Amino acid sequence: MQRKNKLALVSHCVLNQNSVVSPLARAGGAFHSLITVLSEWSLGIYQLPCPELIHAGMKRKPQTYEDYNTPEYDAVCREAAQRVLRDLDGFRAVGCTVSLLLGIRGSPTCSLTGVTGHLFRTLMPELQHRYPDIVMLDIPEDYIEGDCHQFHTMLRNVLRSGNY
Repeated sequence: MQRKNKLALVSHCVLNQNSVVSPLARAGGAFHSLITVLSEWSLGIYQLPCPELIHAGMKRKPQTYEDYNTPEYDAVCREAAQRVLRDLDGFRAVGCTVSLLLGIRGSPTCSLTGVTGHLFRTLMPELQHRYPDIVMLDIPEDYIEGDCHQFHTMLRNVLRSGNY
């Protein structure tokens, strides 16, 4: 089967809710239904690293954007962004393009709307430069895996429109 050569970049916790601070997880493992939608459109899925996990480990407390607003955390995010961009250069060299970025609304690290998360503040300018047609969507704060949510419809509509 031929590759579609399109990638969706997803925040780490889209594929692994086990990495989320304990009281904030919204799925047993992954956001399975969202992954299913991406798979239906033959998108490759690239899991972004989790700077919060890298920086503070699994037993970390919930923290705000301001709590993470430190030079040390910025360095972790810069290093993670550089790794992602190196990986994407490899995909690009074989004809892949990045079509979609899924963030997590309200995340101090991976929010696209409102206050841009620390990782995305570092990564987005270069992504937008390299992939000017990239579609960026935030998974809403009230999204819970297994519940019927309007975000599924919105994601499908974006993919159906071909503007991804």
